[in-house]
Amino acid sequence: MKRNLIIRIVAIFLCALMLLSVVTAALYAYAADEAASVLIADTGSSNTVVWVIGSVAVALVAIVLCLVMPKKKK
Repeated sequence: MKRNLIIRIVAIFLCALMLLSVVTAALYAYAADEAASVLIADTGSSNTVVWVIGSVAVALVAIVLCLVMPKKKK
């Protein structure tokens, strides 16, 4: 029982670190000058940071699943 608790705490901590890094990347992407944020040829897309928003959403879902799934098994 104690081992499962430690594993859950470590998993939640790692999810929080992942979320923090993704949010930091999102803030840097929004704060950067548009000319500096485009590393590849522009293909006509008006929104160059859609992947950042998707990454934040996936990180949030992962954290919610880490918190909710152990409670549903009981």
